[in-house]
Amino acid sequence: MKLKYSILFIPVLALALILLFVGESGISSDLILINELRLPKVLACLFAGGLLAVAGLLMQVFFQNPLAGPDILGVSSGSSFFVAIWMLAGAGLNPIVQKWGMNVMSFLGAISVFCLLLFFLKRNVSRVSLIIIGLLISSFASSGISVLVSMSQALQLKNFLVWSMGSFRNITQADLPQFVLLSCFSLFPVWFFLKPLNQFLLSENYAKSVGVNVKKMRIVFVTIAALQISIVTLFCGPIGFIGIISPHLARIYLRRAQLIHLLPAVFLVGSFLALVTELILVMTPSLSISVNAILGLIGAPIIVLYLYRQRSLSL
Repeated sequence: MKLKYSILFIPVLALALILLFVGESGISSDLILINELRLPKVLACLFAGGLLAVAGLLMQVFFQNPLAGPDILGVSSGSSFFVAIWMLAGAGLNPIVQKWGMNVMSFLGAISVFCLLLFFLKRNVSRVSLIIIGLLISSFASSGISVLVSMSQALQLKNFLVWSMGSFRNITQADLPQFVLLSCFSLFPVWFFLKPLNQFLLSENYAKSVGVNVKKMRIVFVTIAALQISIVTLFCGPIGFIGIISPHLARIYLRRAQLIHLLPAVFLVGSFLALVTELILVMTPSLSISVNAILGLIGAPIIVLYLYRQRSLSL
């Protein structure tokens, strides 16, 4: 197992080092350039990719749905919608108030969608229906954002559109301490709930039968996942596909389902995907490609292959 982790860690470390010394301007070892521009970008890839991957795993375990993910079930869209409301409506506020307001609104958006999904989950909707509901939530959020954009001023619109494209480069040196601190804070509680998470992995009924307080754990899991998704959405904008495909790639690689082994691998896979995406952007500076466009090209075929593989196994 240690060997598998090492094999996974080495390419993540290698990509991080490459991105520290290689940028759109070429190879450079200038400390100011690395410290001000490239280090925040690399740490954003490492933590944002890892957070989305862990949040996706929590959602798949909790909803008992292998296609659950922050973007598929509309959680990222809900977070984006609430941030858009604050960005476009509170542009004239004090910058500190505006920043903290965005923090709160991002979390409220994510937790609101989770609560809506829980409402339908209690009504025993099927896995497919839950995904359809998530897509409808995303559609509603996108429509709401379009209305807000049409009512905004030019400067507000520019700031929002830059953020809404999703990028690991949105984080500045000044944002870095807050981002890293919040990321670590959201990851720390997961390790305290590995046992009930493993029991949820089998089924909610099994978790109840072994004495797990399901209602309490539901609140804990939803809060942790919502916090992780809201942190990434706030600092990087909406980022797709990492949350849904990372758990599957980690399971295929490790060939294990126990979360104590799976969680570190999922985090590393998410970081790896984010770093690969950023490296592609660095290598194609003349092309105006977005992070989500590259992740879509990587993620969509993986999801199709997963569905085909599951179909083959069920026959």
